[in-house]
Formats: sequence, C-alpha cells, structure tokens
Amino acid sequence: MLKTEEPGTKQILAFQNDRIESVCHDNHLINDCVVMGAEPLAVQDLVVCGRLEKSTVTRIVSAVSEGCVLTGGETTEQPDILPTETYILGFSIVGVVDFENVIDGTNIEVGDSVVAVASSGSHSNGYTLIRDLLVKHPSLKPHRCYYQSIKDLFDGRAVGLAHITGGGIKENLNRILPAEVNAEIDLDLYKPPLVFEMIQRVGGVSAAEMLRTFNLGVGLTIVCRDHNTASSIDGYRGRGRRSI
Repeated sequence: MLKTEEPGTKQILAFQNDRIESVCHDNHLINDCVVMGAEPLAVQDLVVCGRLEKSTVTRIVSAVSEGCVLTGGETTEQPDILPTETYILGFSIVGVVDFENVIDGTNIEVGDSVVAVASSGSHSNGYTLIRDLLVKHPSLKPHRCYYQSIKDLFDGRAVGLAHITGGGIKENLNRILPAEVNAEIDLDLYKPPLVFEMIQRVGGVSAAEMLRTFNLGVGLTIVCRDHNTASSIDGYRGRGRRSI
C-alpha cells in the first residue's frame, strides 16, 4: 500500500509557534495505512522551502525519524515560488499486507458493532477554521498514532477500520460500509472534549458543520462482530490505551 499526505494549514501554526516537531510527528499518514490492516514499513519526506535553513531542516528530519523509518526524501529550495521563511512539508509511506488479510470493510455485516476510539484533539482537520483560536492558545498536539494499539486486532476481530479525518464520522465510516449496511451512531453516548465546544461557540459553527469538519474526539472507529466487541476493546486497552 502506498499513501502520500501533507499536514495542511496545521503546519503554518507549527512553524509560527516554533512547534515544528509536533507537526513532523503527525501520524495521519500512518493511520491511513494501518486502517487497511497494513504494517507500515518506511516513510519518505518532502521539504519545500523559500530559503533553506540547516537548523530548521535538521529539526524536521530528526523529528520525522523519531516516529518512523525514514529512508530518504527530497529537500528543495524554491525562492522564486515560496516566501523566504515558508516551508511546505509532504510525506509518503509504504505498507504491506497480504491480499487476503486486507481490512476494507467488505466483511462488515448487519449486527456488527462500531467502537469509537478517542482522538488527541482535532488531529489534522478543521485548522483553517480554528487558526485564530490556536494563535491565542497554541497547544498543538501531534495526531495520535493508532498502529501499536490496533495491530493485534488484525487477527480477524476488526472487520472494518475508519480513520476519522475531514468529513467526520459520517463520511469516513460510510466509506467502508457495504451498500446494504448503515451504521447507527448515538451521539449521546459520549461527550466531545471541551476544545470542540469552544471551537463551536467562538467560531459560531453549526452542529452540522462541526460533524462534517471535525472528528469531535473520535479519531478512529473499529467495526467488529458484536460478540467480539469486548475482546476488541480489551485488545486495544491491553496496548496501554484507555480512551475508547
């Protein structure tokens, strides 16, 4: 499996607030890989800048290397295209999974359960709407990585995995559901973290737009047979994660 991703407007805040490492630890790419049941093998990076500063690039490469196997990439200085202090980051990943073990949702059936796994915040979506808020409260957290916590569920307990990014729970979960299956999600079963209530209030964002744009505290959904729900939760928590 191959996947390419970039951090979007989140990287603007990371560089403005000298939190470069946080955006380099962004695990969006890894999560998009592992929800197919794939083991991530290696990452390559792309750094495009208006003027190359060795100390900044060194921080970027070091931070990326801390979270994955970085096998190379490209660093390019483009003064005619980008302003002097501007950096644009991009990453590509390769993962491997046997074809018969791919988790793509085709085995999801009516009666299966959906388990919601907590996010570490807004992850990588909605930052265009909340940049003004984060400038005042720059507590930028890296995108939570789920691989170590869910890889034991690749044993057949997970029949579907959805990474909740742009489009929220509805759009991302729908992508893996067979045509004859719908998911019933009761939003009253959990309370979104306070940061999302603040975003909605300060930004004047409608409830429908919040559901479409943000993960609202759910970074991943696990679809499993109803009789495997407890086992799936225990397997996740056994990896040291309590938020589920």
